[in-house]
Amino acid sequence: MKRNSKPKADGLQQGRKAIDQLDKELVRLLAERMKAVQGIADAKRQNPDAPLRDDGRERELFEVWSREAVGHDLSGYFAGRVLREILNWSRREQERQLRPKSEETSTGAVRVGYQGVPACYSDLAITKLFSTRDHKGLARQGFRSFGAAIDALEAGEIDYALLPIENTIAGSINDVYDLLARRNVTIVGEEIIDVEHCLVALPGTKLEDVRVVRSHPVALQQCREFLDNLVGTVAESYHDTAGAARSIAVEKAVDVAAIASEESAAHYGLQVLARKVHDQRENMTRFLLIAREPEAFDKRWPSKSSLVISVNHRQGALLACLQAFATQGVNLTKLESRPLAETPWEYLFYLDIEGRIDDPGVAAALEELRVHTNRLKVLGSYPRCVSETEGVQVAAPQAPAKRNGKVKDGVSMPKIPAAPKKNGALRLAGSREDKSRTRVRIGGVEIGGSQFVVISGPCAIESREQVLESAAMVKACGARIMRGGAFKPRSSPYSFQGLGFEGLDMLREAGRAYEMPVVTEVLRIEDAGRIAEKADMLQVGARNMQNFALLRELGRLDRPILLKRGMSATIEEVLMAAEYIMDAGNNQVVLCERGIRTFETATRATLDVSAIPVLKSRSHLPVIVDPSHAAGVRDLVIPLALAATAAGADGLIVEAHPRPEEALCDKDQALTRGDLEELIHALRPIVAAQGRTL
Repeated sequence: MKRNSKPKADGLQQGRKAIDQLDKELVRLLAERMKAVQGIADAKRQNPDAPLRDDGRERELFEVWSREAVGHDLSGYFAGRVLREILNWSRREQERQLRPKSEETSTGAVRVGYQGVPACYSDLAITKLFSTRDHKGLARQGFRSFGAAIDALEAGEIDYALLPIENTIAGSINDVYDLLARRNVTIVGEEIIDVEHCLVALPGTKLEDVRVVRSHPVALQQCREFLDNLVGTVAESYHDTAGAARSIAVEKAVDVAAIASEESAAHYGLQVLARKVHDQRENMTRFLLIAREPEAFDKRWPSKSSLVISVNHRQGALLACLQAFATQGVNLTKLESRPLAETPWEYLFYLDIEGRIDDPGVAAALEELRVHTNRLKVLGSYPRCVSETEGVQVAAPQAPAKRNGKVKDGVSMPKIPAAPKKNGALRLAGSREDKSRTRVRIGGVEIGGSQFVVISGPCAIESREQVLESAAMVKACGARIMRGGAFKPRSSPYSFQGLGFEGLDMLREAGRAYEMPVVTEVLRIEDAGRIAEKADMLQVGARNMQNFALLRELGRLDRPILLKRGMSATIEEVLMAAEYIMDAGNNQVVLCERGIRTFETATRATLDVSAIPVLKSRSHLPVIVDPSHAAGVRDLVIPLALAATAAGADGLIVEAHPRPEEALCDKDQALTRGDLEELIHALRPIVAAQGRTL
C-alpha cells in the first residue's frame, strides 16, 4: 500500500494543478466577458430606445450553452445555472455603467450604515449591492439598532443606511417599516441575498456540548425546527447574528453556539458545527438602501415604488385604492397592514408596486388614491433587484417619455406626480370634478360629514386642575373635541407663553379622562413629531399659515391638521397653504376661518362669513370657523358663531373657560359655562334645518 500511495498522491496533485490553471483561465475569460458587457452598456447609454434586456437574445444564449454542454458531455442544467449567474452579474454591470456618475460621493469613501457588527448579513449585503455602484471605497459603520442608523443618516453622519425589510421565512420587519413611515428619508435601492444560517461555536466544541444557542430573534425564528431537535439547549436572543458569533469568541464560552453566517464564523475564528439550519430550503432577505434624497436611474430599468397610506375610515375605501391600481394596469406586489398606535382598529398600509411614480399609469393611480386616503407617502421609487432565482424575463421596452423630474446623464429623477386639475395650481386642495367632499376623522369624531362639530376649551393650559375642570365643562355642554394651547404665540414677549410639553401632557390626560380627542397648536418644526405623539389634531395658527417649512413637516405626519387663515391672507393663499401640507402626503386638513385684519376696529378681526361658501366651492376640504378670535369680546362670539353656522360651516372652534376672569390668556373672549350652553341650544335649529345633527 505504501508503494501505491505515491502515484495516487501525484495524480491528485496533478489534477488539482490542472484545475487551478483552468480556474485562472475561467476568471480571465469572465473578466473579458465583463469588458464586452461594458461596451454594450455604453452603446445602450448612447441609444435611449434600446431595451436593457433582450428576451430573445437571452433564450438563444441558454439554447447555445445547453447544446455546447451536451456536446462536451456536461449537464445542460449545470451549464444553465452557471449562465444564469453570469447574466445576473452582467445586468448588474450594465446597471452600474448606466447609473449617473455624479450620484456617488466624489470626495471620498461612501459612508454606509447598517444594524449589526462586521460580517453580519447586512454587511454582506452591502458588499453585494455596492458592487454595482462606482465609488472610491466603502466606509461601513455598524449600529446597535435600526433607529440609530436612521438617526445617523438624517444627521448627515452617513450617506446611506442599508436595512432589512423582509425575509422569505420570518416575513416583514415591522420596525423598519415604522421608521420609513415616520422619518424624512427615501428608498433608493434594494438588494436580495441568500441567507444560509450555520450553527457556529469555538473550535473543538461538539454539538452535544452546546447548552445555549444565541442569535437575533428573527434568525432564531427561522431555525425553530432545528432548535427544537437540539436536546437540552435553550435559545437566547441577541441583537445581531454576527454579534452573537463575536460574543462567543470574546467570552470563550465552550457551551454556547450561535446561529450566524459562515463568513461571520471565519471572521471571528469560530468553527461551523452545522450548515443550512434554517427550516426552509429557500431563505432570502430583502434589504433597502435608504438615503436622504431620491436618486436618478435609467427609466428602462425594471423599477419598483413603495408607498404608505392610511385610508378614509369608510366602507370600501381600501377596495377603491386597490381598484385604482387595477384600473391603471399597475401590478401590486405587496400589501401589508400595521395598526395605528393612537387610533385603535385603524391601520397604515404598506404597498409595493411595479413601476416608477412618474409612469403615466402609476401617476394616475396615485391621483385617484388621494381621494380615498388620509395620508399618502411615497417611501421611494427605485430600481428593482432581479433575484438570481428568477427566470428569463424582460421588462417591456419603454420609450423615453417626457420626464417630469430632473434629468441627469440621460436618466430622470422620480417625482411624486399630481395631475393638474381645472383650478390650476390647486391640484390637491381644490374642488373635485365629482363634487365629493373630504371627511376628516379626529379620534372617533368626523368633521365634514352629517354632524356639526363643536371644538371648545381654554385658550391656554394653565394648570392640571384648570384643564380637567374645562374638559368636564365643555363635555357636559356638548363639545366633541377639546382645544387647549400648550405653546402660545403672543404679541408681547412678557405675556404668558404656555406650559409647553407639561401642559400638553395635562391636555392629553383631560382628553382621555373625558373621552374627547384634543387639538393644540404647533409653533416649531422641531416640536411637531413630539406633539403629534400626544395630540389627536395639530393646529397651525394664523401667524404660521405661511410657514412653509412647518407646513411640509406637518404634511409628513399622520395627524389631522387644523389650518387657520392668516390675518391678511386671501382665500387663494389659505388654500395654497393647505396644498403644501397635502403635497407632503397628509390629506387630513380642516380649514378654519378666524377673521381677517381690516380698517374696522370695533372687533378684534373682521369675520369673513362669505369665505365659508367660497372655500367650500373651491375646495373639497371641511371648513370650520373660529368666532372667538374674530370677536375679541364675549358678547359677540355667539352671534358670529350662529352666522357662520347658517353660512354652511362644518363646525366651530370656540374658547371657553370655567372662570374667564382668572384666565391667563384671552379672558375677554372666553365663554362661560352658561354662554356655551346658550350657544349649543341656539345652534340646534340651524343645524337641523341643514339636515345635520349636533
